[in-house]
Amino acid sequence: MRVSKDINIITNDSEPQCPNNSFDSNYFASRRIPVILQRREIGRVFGEVRDNLIVIAGEDRKEYEYLIPKSKVSHFDDKHVFINISDNSLKEFEM
Repeated sequence: MRVSKDINIITNDSEPQCPNNSFDSNYFASRRIPVILQRREIGRVFGEVRDNLIVIAGEDRKEYEYLIPKSKVSHFDDKHVFINISDNSLKEFEM
């Protein structure tokens, strides 16, 4: 479901294919892929805004919400997105 040109909310209606060499936020958001910072999960991808990932932590209720620039993604596979920021700077990306 597209809200505007700047905001993309991902639903489970579509079935994007597993990414190969390019980062496809639709794939990661539709599957709520975990985001990993220094070997620990900080949340799951829920969508994108401009060139940022919306990452939400919390099983039953939202505990933390982050807006992580895609430029901070160091690498990814079909089950994880790894980001390259320091643990101390994570707070800068809280919404």
